[in-house]
Amino acid sequence: MEFSWWLVLLAGFAGWCIGYEKMRYLLSRLWTPRRATDLATLLPDHDDRVERDPELIDLLDQYVVDETSVDVYLTLADAFRRRGEYSRAIGVHEHLLSAENLSDEQRRLVTLELSRDYGGAGLLDRVEALLKPLVSEHPEKADACSSLLRLYEKQQEWEEAIALAKDSQCMTDEDKAPLIAQYSCEVAALKEVEDKLEESEKWLKQALAHDAECSRALLMLGRQNIELKNFDKALEYFFRIEEHHPEYAPEIAESVFFALRENGDENAMSQHLAYLRKRKNSYTVVKLAREAISELEGEKSASEFFIEQIARRPSLKGLREWAERELATTKSRDKDKIEAVVAMLRDVVDEKPQYRCERCGYRCKQIQWRCPGCENWNSVKIIIGAEGE
Repeated sequence: MEFSWWLVLLAGFAGWCIGYEKMRYLLSRLWTPRRATDLATLLPDHDDRVERDPELIDLLDQYVVDETSVDVYLTLADAFRRRGEYSRAIGVHEHLLSAENLSDEQRRLVTLELSRDYGGAGLLDRVEALLKPLVSEHPEKADACSSLLRLYEKQQEWEEAIALAKDSQCMTDEDKAPLIAQYSCEVAALKEVEDKLEESEKWLKQALAHDAECSRALLMLGRQNIELKNFDKALEYFFRIEEHHPEYAPEIAESVFFALRENGDENAMSQHLAYLRKRKNSYTVVKLAREAISELEGEKSASEFFIEQIARRPSLKGLREWAERELATTKSRDKDKIEAVVAMLRDVVDEKPQYRCERCGYRCKQIQWRCPGCENWNSVKIIIGAEGE
């Protein structure tokens, strides 16, 4: 059968007609005689960066807005936005706002939707201009407040986000505290990059004033004190993390052992190792503790500790290290085969992510305080178990 291009063109035209008729159907539910006033005259503040759609303006001009038709308009605009046609979505929402017979709540919702259109189009200044009055006029409404917070997060305007969160009436103090702490840590991180450690420390202590056990603030303060060679103070912060957030033990383990060594206090090191011997520890902690035990008590004691701990909490990382050590001492004729197995274990372990978001399942190899997938704060945790620590 010979391929006919005219069939392809016909199918494409039919698809366009179906889409066009669907839009006409939605609007047909709003039909009234054509207005005398052209819709273009109702858009005096239309942003020059958003291209006008004359056909859409002409089409909307045929239909009047009333309280029963608002939902249909919103459905149409949402369809445009989902398809990435932001200028059309903006046109529909601005058309709605031009109507004088909207209720206050309808006007608020349409304004909120318009801000989302502008956000999709990248016009962030317009988003802020719409949301600020909404938050001011309706402080109890969570949707506008959360949208403005997300905007500040996107623009990394952390101090503005802190001020908004503090004043917000739509969040409980319990909800505000960890969020403000994270924003404060973001400011502290920027000050740290600028080598302004004193200012960074102030912001981190402000974070702890809102959330006394903020693991991120404690971690940053601990590492800053290591840089300043205040090892006792650093250990205080790290041990607070171990007490309240034991899941972060692998993240701080290297810093803890470094500070203990630099302090030169063998008694403190021995006490810490005794504490670890009573626990089921993650692979990273076991590995570093093994090295410390080897230095203090010898290789035999270190190997016994390692094998006991790996048996308590099996993991691919632990199996890989055990196999590597066995390979180094074996005299077997099958050494080549053992090397192949060890190489495969290395590849498997290296490919595994170390962190996973508890909300959306996003996986990564470095800690993220705000999940890149679902944009939730403090939801990315170290993977504990056979495939992780």
